[in-house]
Amino acid sequence: MVALNYIIGHLLSPFSRGFFAPLYGVISIFFLGHQFSFSQVENNSPSLRFPAYDDRSSSPLFSPETEQSPYLSGDFLKKPLDITDPSLNKEGPSINMEEQEKFLDPGDFYLSKLKGKGAEEGKDPNKFRTNQYMGDYRIDGDKARIIFRDHEYPDGDRVRILHNDQVIQPNVLLVERFVGLTIALVPGFNKIDFVALNQGTSGPNTAEVRVYDENGEMTASNQWNLATGVRATYILIKE
Repeated sequence: MVALNYIIGHLLSPFSRGFFAPLYGVISIFFLGHQFSFSQVENNSPSLRFPAYDDRSSSPLFSPETEQSPYLSGDFLKKPLDITDPSLNKEGPSINMEEQEKFLDPGDFYLSKLKGKGAEEGKDPNKFRTNQYMGDYRIDGDKARIIFRDHEYPDGDRVRILHNDQVIQPNVLLVERFVGLTIALVPGFNKIDFVALNQGTSGPNTAEVRVYDENGEMTASNQWNLATGVRATYILIKE
């Protein structure tokens, strides 16, 4: 609009003097009126508006809430999951959060995984072809709680668990967090075997194991490094 005023003034400047002065005034009034009417039309033009629409049900970006799986919504700290619970088999892996690593910084978590992977890759599986005896322990009560995890690098290690040479868990995946089971003890000796079914993808079959009595007191804490087919054995003596 400023540019238009400049052009009009420049064109009419020769008519602003002498004989053409009255004509200059008439022409100036005409252009000013035209400019005013144009600005009115411009200012009164309705703006383009889009109606609000919030139907999330039909948008692919929004999915309806689904019912959460029980093993994800449970309070694991108050009631840890047990790998022997058959009701959880259809929902997914039984993850026991009885004890787990907590990292304040995601970077620390990532570095710990790299460190664990490096530790496993640096081991020679051929050095772990001998059965490992984890010790014998006297334990009070009728039950023992055993929890275990892959403490170095979760790479797909699997084990079979036996109680007095009877298979009680045929195939258990060792994960980063503790999973566990409760074993009913018989009077006298209770032999608990963990047989390595594989060696994962980076080194020997590795795990950390903890044994608790029925009062929650820790009786034993050990680690194993096993080649495929090799076993780690506990002897729990019920008094």
